[in-house]
Order: sequence, then C-alpha cells, then structure tokens
Amino acid sequence: MSRLLSTVFACLLSLSSGGLASAASLNDYWQHPEFYQANPEQLLWLDQLSAAVRANPVPVEYEQSRPIRIGLVYPSHQSSSYWTNNEKAFRKRLQQLGMRYELRARYTTPSTELGEQVAQIHELLQWQPDYLVYTLDSVRQKMIIERMMLNQNTKLILQNITTPLKAWGDQQPFFYSGFDHVEGARRLAEYLSQRFPEQARYAVLFRGKGMISQMRGTGFIQSVSDRHELVASYYTDSSRESGKNVAQRLLSEHPELDYIYACSTDVALGTLDALELEGQLGEVVLNGWGGGAEELEQLRQHKLQVVLMRMNDDSAIAMAEAIKRDQAGQPVPLVYSGNFVVLDEETGEHNIQRYERLARRASQEAGD
Repeated sequence: MSRLLSTVFACLLSLSSGGLASAASLNDYWQHPEFYQANPEQLLWLDQLSAAVRANPVPVEYEQSRPIRIGLVYPSHQSSSYWTNNEKAFRKRLQQLGMRYELRARYTTPSTELGEQVAQIHELLQWQPDYLVYTLDSVRQKMIIERMMLNQNTKLILQNITTPLKAWGDQQPFFYSGFDHVEGARRLAEYLSQRFPEQARYAVLFRGKGMISQMRGTGFIQSVSDRHELVASYYTDSSRESGKNVAQRLLSEHPELDYIYACSTDVALGTLDALELEGQLGEVVLNGWGGGAEELEQLRQHKLQVVLMRMNDDSAIAMAEAIKRDQAGQPVPLVYSGNFVVLDEETGEHNIQRYERLARRASQEAGD
C-alpha cells in the first residue's frame, strides 16, 4: 500500500504545474451507442440497476459482517450544488437500504488543488476503504486513478463521468455514475438551434481545461455545427469570479452576440454578473448547466433563459444501489447515466417544482 501511495505522489510531482490538460480527446472515450454495441451484456445489468434507481428503496436481505467503508473525494467547493446534493442523496439511499456503512468525505475546488486531492486520497487509502468515489477531468486525475486501480482492495467509483476511457480496456474502475456531458450539450444545442435562426452569433465559455470542458463545450460546437456562427471561445478556471472576468472581456470584444453558451453553473453565474455589470442582462441569451437551486432561481427571474436540468439524485442513488448489488454478489453495470430535462422561460412554476422534487427526492429528504 505505501508503495502504491508513493507512486501516486510521484505521478503528480512529475507533471508540470501549469494548466491542466484534458484527460484525453473525445474519441478516446466510449460513447454510449458504441459501448453497448461492443458490450451487449451490459444492457441487462443496466436495466436492472435503472429499475432499482427509479423504484422505492428495498432494504438489503443479507447480513453484513461489518460496516462498509466508503471514501469520497469531491470538488464540492463551488457554487454548483451538484456535489453536496450528491453526497446527501448517497448517504440517504444507503440508510434507506439498511446498509451499515462508514463514510469519510474530503473536499476541494474543481480543476485545481490536485496536490490536496492526492493527500486526501493518501489519507483515505490508509483507512482501507471498500469503495472510494472520485472523479476524472484531467491528465493528472487520470494518472492518479490508474495508480489507484492497482489496489485490488478498494473498488473505485468515478462520479460525474459516464464515458469509459477506451485505453483502460478491461481494466476499468468498478463503476461510472453521472450524466452524459455530450448528451447534455446536444440537448442544449438542439434547443438553441430551434430558438435562433440560421447564422445566429454565439460564444462558448468553457470551464477549466479538461475532459468536462471538451465534452460540454466541444460537444456543443459540434452539435450546432454550421447552423450558427461561433464568434469566440474562452477558457475560465471554473470559478464564478473567473466566469465574470472572462465574460466581461468577451462582451467588450464581441458586443453583438445572440447567446453565450456556458459550460457550468459557476461559469453561468459569473457570466450573469458580467451581463448585469455591463447593462446587458436579458439582451444576450444565456443557459444554465445542471439545474440546481441557484440556476432555477435565476430562471424564475428570467435572468437565465434556458437551463439544462439533471435529475441530480439519480447518480447518487445509482452508486448506493450498485454497492448493494455488489455486496450481494450480483452483476453491476460499468456505467449509469441519469436523465436531463430542458427548462426555459415558458416552463410553468408547477412543472419546475415537479422536476425539482424528482431531481432531489433523496437529498431534499436528507435535509439542508
């Protein structure tokens, strides 16, 4: 174990301290149609897990010799409530399933603090968890994950990614759970293509450089294709403040935009700050990405014109149900991907509330 952890630290230190590169190009990940064509047996297991996610919790029928140990390393320090709600829903579903467990969680900011993440992983692996939940958005994280997969005593769950890396072949993590970033980008591209005529002018504001930015940003650009004119694209550091600063620069350089496509909640909220400061609020259409409470509040105020909303708790419930199946010796699919809905100014309050209840059916019950 100590040799493994030393390798993880050496892996991080050997990489440049500059900006984070992406974990791979889009073609290096399995997209769902090709993955299931190559692995048809996964579909039955996915159907079984999906049914369990949709259903009311069914308590376990087997005896546990000891509590399950679970470690979480989450980038929860951000405006988006995705990660905090995910943890709440995960804990709640485990409780509803009657599973005895111990959970230790550690938090950082997204796309940065990789050294802190490695230290947190080091600490949690010393505890010898049965499962460790992490994420993948950069080359450094990819290399950390590859070292962790050498540890046969801890099963790795990757959260907020649903597209397996092809290079890992049959040596994959235990489970991927989240929402398909490319599919979400496609849904927003479809909406905005219908809302605006041909040759509308738009810009893209990415998160920090990484896999999620590629899938959400490049995926959107590819889906819109040449129907609209891409005027500019900029990276941020994934924070609200950076989103505001970059958006102010964008608006000064390209004042005649029809819409701005933001790749995350923090970037969208920062862009709203910039639009307000520049007196252009409501003049440029802006999307939300995720549909948490902070975005829905801006949609209700007509500051955001469209929101891509995840059924947030599904990915957390899926992790709990996957662990339940694993502990019972039942097959677990490699991937679970939750559902989206697109909301806009025309969506009535009744429907917004209905989707909110569905999206947070476990985390809301767990309490704020």
